[in-house]
Amino acid sequence: MKEVVLSTSGLFGSCLRYIDKRLEPFKKSGAVATCLADVDGRSSLAISLKSGAHKVASAIVDAIADIVITDCKFHYIETTLKLPIEDEINRHAFIRALTGLDRATDLALAKSLIKLTPNFLLDSFYTFSLDTLKSRWQEVCALANDNACFLICDGTFRELLRFLISNLESREYEVHLFGRDGGVEVLSRTLKPVNVYVNDELSADAQVVSKLIALAPKRIFLHQDINPVMQEFVCNLFGSCVVINN
Repeated sequence: MKEVVLSTSGLFGSCLRYIDKRLEPFKKSGAVATCLADVDGRSSLAISLKSGAHKVASAIVDAIADIVITDCKFHYIETTLKLPIEDEINRHAFIRALTGLDRATDLALAKSLIKLTPNFLLDSFYTFSLDTLKSRWQEVCALANDNACFLICDGTFRELLRFLISNLESREYEVHLFGRDGGVEVLSRTLKPVNVYVNDELSADAQVVSKLIALAPKRIFLHQDINPVMQEFVCNLFGSCVVINN
């Protein structure tokens, strides 16, 4: 293939920007050229492969697989879960924690299901090609829904959320949180922006929670100017992992 066009009707619009960003090293080397476009409510990313087509195609598959086990899985659980969790951030955190379960297996399955074509429709792929993964995700949702009355008890819910997070695969040993312009910036051990995919259409607080749960760090350093509500939430969620540096 000399060109690949990825498109979506909007549900995964931000994913195209992420894929484009993942291809940045190839663009700098001249291996590919890309073009993002929005026409009549449909977003597309055209990728012209100039050299190293196999490596570029592999990078595209890796990026799509990452989206499948983050946004697609989150969307499926969010629309299937029936737990009446009223607090938006708690609900988001719970779904994000469920999304992170068994990430390695989900990732391997996702990659095996992606058959890259010159015109790859993300929405159709989500609807028709993920039955194997969706059956796994459905089992998790069914278990949670069947035990809804027990799970929504305040103490039980909080303990379950902590348990889920503590059992996620850690992708970053240490992160640092700084208050910036009324929001929170999540930085790596070297104080650089963390390298993790998060839907940029989420609220600022939801993005912070998503990053922390996706990374499941062993140490979280809270620095100055963190919103007190967010600070309390992070402390409650990650417990002994949190170090406060004010």
